[in-house]
Amino acid sequence: GGVCSPCCAFNASRQYMKEDRGLGTDPTEARQEKCADFFSQIANSISQVACCCCCASWILQLCCASQSEDAEELSDATRNFSRALRSIAHTCYRGIWSTRMVAIGCMSAQMVHHEGSETRSLKSAPQSQTMERGGAINEEGMEMAKTMDRNVKGVVLK
Repeated sequence: GGVCSPCCAFNASRQYMKEDRGLGTDPTEARQEKCADFFSQIANSISQVACCCCCASWILQLCCASQSEDAEELSDATRNFSRALRSIAHTCYRGIWSTRMVAIGCMSAQMVHHEGSETRSLKSAPQSQTMERGGAINEEGMEMAKTMDRNVKGVVLK
C-alpha cells in the first residue's frame, strides 16, 4: 500500500468500466486531469529551483562562508529560501492529491449511481413498505430493556 495505491486502484477500475461500457472521458474528469497537470508542472519547477538554491547554499557555505560574514548570511538566506520553496511545492502536491481524492469519491459515486440506474430499470416497480415506529413493545423487548437498565446502573464511573 502507499499513498498512490487508492489512485492506482481507482484508475484501473475506472478504465475497465469505461472500456467495458464504451464510454469516453467525462468532462469533469478531463478538467481535473488538466488542473492536476498544470499544478504538477508548477510544483516540479518550484522543486527544481529549490534544489538549485539548496546546492548554491551548500557551495556558498563550503567555499565562501568561512571568509566572509556576508557570504554566510547569504548562504543562510538561500537555505531558508530553498526550504520555503520546498514547502510551497509540497503544498501543491498535497493539493493535487486532495483534489484527486475528492474526484475519486465523486466519480465513484457517479459510477455507483449509473450502475444503480441500470439495475433499477431492469427490475419491476418498487413496492410500498411500512416502517415500525417502535410504539408497541413486546415481552422480549421489555426484558432486554430491563437487563440493559440493570447493567448501566451497575457501572461505576471513575
